[in-house]
Amino acid sequence: MPKKPDERIEPAKQMYLDGMKLIDIAKQLDLPEGTVRRWKSTHKWDSERSDKSDANVRKKRKRGGQPGNHNATGPPGNRHAEKHGFFTKWLPEETKAILDEIHEDDPLDLLWDNIQLQYAAIIRGQRLMYVKDQKDKTVEKIEEKDGNVCGEKWEVQQAWDKHATFMSAQSRAIGTLLRLVKEYDELLHKNWDTASEIQKAQLAQIRAKTDKLTIAKGEEDQLSKVDKILEEMQKDAEQKAG
Repeated sequence: MPKKPDERIEPAKQMYLDGMKLIDIAKQLDLPEGTVRRWKSTHKWDSERSDKSDANVRKKRKRGGQPGNHNATGPPGNRHAEKHGFFTKWLPEETKAILDEIHEDDPLDLLWDNIQLQYAAIIRGQRLMYVKDQKDKTVEKIEEKDGNVCGEKWEVQQAWDKHATFMSAQSRAIGTLLRLVKEYDELLHKNWDTASEIQKAQLAQIRAKTDKLTIAKGEEDQLSKVDKILEEMQKDAEQKAG
């Protein structure tokens, strides 16, 4: 028997069509923002926005210079004044679809998504580049010649070389993560009054998780704990906010 759709989908959709932000819809319906964003994508709410509504929004929030100022219009054939004109011309359809999806997202949420992606890449890197012990070397054939001159070329990576490469890559990745966290911290405090409770709770969570990751990197007995960190981050933040 098919699962009954969530009854909150329609109210959430109507709120979105009425111009509410995803984060405000999630707060009003007591939902994770990611759930509302998924509904928006799955049920294609953007396609149901009428031309009339879009025209009203553009009329209400006029951008640019004074009336009669055509500085932004450019010469004939120039699409500078058209919304997403440059993207429409040069970017593939899949990329434009992604831009449409994130157009309504809050800058804090976009930065948070980047933090999670970077965190996931670090954890995946630990699994891919893990060195078991000093005997853990990699031998790979990289060239083979046939004909009059036969021969093979092999590349050998000793354990210490692989570990040094891993540590260097890991340090750079963690440095990038810490920079993203710092940017999130600064942006959050600049917009503290308008930030959601979930966004505020996420900052404390990512700080704690980053400390754990720094301690756990390269230690096999900690990897299982680290694997759960990313999964728990959003859940913990939402529970604190609730």
